[in-house]
This record gives sequence, structure tokens and C-alpha cells, in this order.
Amino acid sequence: MVEYLFQQGEISKGTFRKGSHLKIMDAYGVQGMETDLLDHNSLHEAMEGADTVYNMASPMPNVDSDFIKVDVEGVLNLLEVATEIGVKSFVHLSTLDVCGFSKKRVSDASVPHPVGEYQKAKAEAERLLLDSSKRSPLPRIVIIRAARAIGSRDESLTVPLLRMIRAGKVVLPRTGSMSLTHPLDIAQAMYKAATGRVPSGTTILLKSFDASPDELARRLIISMGVAAEVRNEGLFSKSLLPSYTMSQLKAALTIDTQPMWTGLGYNPEIGEQASCDEIANWYKIEPWATDAA
Repeated sequence: MVEYLFQQGEISKGTFRKGSHLKIMDAYGVQGMETDLLDHNSLHEAMEGADTVYNMASPMPNVDSDFIKVDVEGVLNLLEVATEIGVKSFVHLSTLDVCGFSKKRVSDASVPHPVGEYQKAKAEAERLLLDSSKRSPLPRIVIIRAARAIGSRDESLTVPLLRMIRAGKVVLPRTGSMSLTHPLDIAQAMYKAATGRVPSGTTILLKSFDASPDELARRLIISMGVAAEVRNEGLFSKSLLPSYTMSQLKAALTIDTQPMWTGLGYNPEIGEQASCDEIANWYKIEPWATDAA
């Protein structure tokens, strides 16, 4: 997001959590401000003078035990401060996971059907934002429900895949095709949602391409120019993928139609081959990134 917004000349400062890796922000001269979504004072200081808020703050359930509080109370705090200081546009990144973890094709009209605590927290954040959009015209609120992200620097799918490829054996759940999104396409859509004429209260589903995990792994192996076996999870097989990522892959959610894309002006630019090539090139430059912690 920082890279994309910098290219558009649209960013001056960004917030981060304690312990965040700031290499990207530093590289583009973006003013970094440490904030806490549960602290109004830090949010006021960070957002002063801003006219657009891009919210991507969301800890994952297998990493942060406080994800429910951050995903619900934190988003509400962010919206309250944005309203107080007169922010014009508030673009919130949600997840396709709110549609539940059962194999299905979903559309912009699909009603959330969360089943896990993380999904319920993300769905509740969406509800709070949509309720606010009905009460007040500002800030203009747009929700982006993105399919599972794949690309360099993704630590819960990309890095485990690279580790397994490096070890010569990739173990994945047996599943079908699913929708995936490249981070640069997410950034493009969020920017267009903030600067376009999308009505407040709009929810947009987002994907870059559809692929099965097996197909993705095999294409990535070719892009890296190495030899590795791809097999499906069995009774005694062990995958390096986190449990939540395994659940995402098994759910194989697929976005059906994207009627809002035309109005948004969104056009997926990073396909499956381009994603795999980008990941392979990144690995060649940053091989240390796949080292186990």
C-alpha cells in the first residue's frame, strides 16, 4: 500500500505497531508514527491533517491473541477519530473469510456467514462501519473484501510454501480452485475506492486470479527453477502452513461476479504467473526471509 500510494503522490505519513518492520516506509520517506488502535490520543496525533484513511490493521488469530479487540474496538476507535478530525474517505480492508469456511462461490450480494472468532470479529467491524455510513455522509466508507493474499512478504502462505519448496517437498490440503489476490491489486482497489465516486456503504469483493494451491505451488517451483515434489495432505503428512491458512485453502472460496469493478475502475494487473515470478525474484534477492524463526 505504501509503495502504491507513494507512486500516486498520495501519501505523507503512515502508522505502525511497535516492532514493525519499517524498511518500506523509510525507503519512500514516509513519516512513520507509532500508534495503538485502542489509544485515541495516539490516533489523533497520527491522523491530524489527513483527508483519507486506509485501514489495513488486523492481527491474525494464530499470531495475536488480542485480535478480536483490535478488529472491533480498534476499528470503531479509528472511525470515531476520523469523524472527529473531518476525514473525507475511509477505506477498510476486510476479508472474504467473513463468508465462512465452506466451499462456495460468493458475489458482492453475498451475506456474511462467519463461523470462527476471527471471521466474526471482521464481520462485526464491517457491520459497525456500514451502520455509521447510514447515519452520516462523512467520512465516506468503502469496504474491500479481498480474497486470500499471495505475494512476496506474505508470511502465512508464501514463506511456508518457499520453505517447503526449498526442502524439496510441498504438502498441501486436497482442495479445488480458489480466489487469490496480489497485494498490489489490493492497493490499486483501495486507492480507486478512496479517490473515485463509489457510494458510501459499498462493499466490494476483490480478487486477482483463481488457482488451486497445487497449481500455484507447481508454477512457483517452475518460476524458481528448482525441483520439488507436490503432494496432498495425508493421515501422516505434515504441512508447514499455519492452521488458519490450511483452513482458508480447504474452504476454497471463489468470487463469482464483480459488478462493482466497472464503477470502481479496478482491473486486476497481477495474474498467477506474474505473482509466481515476483515471488521467485524476491526470494533470489531475500533468501534469508524463508529461514525459520
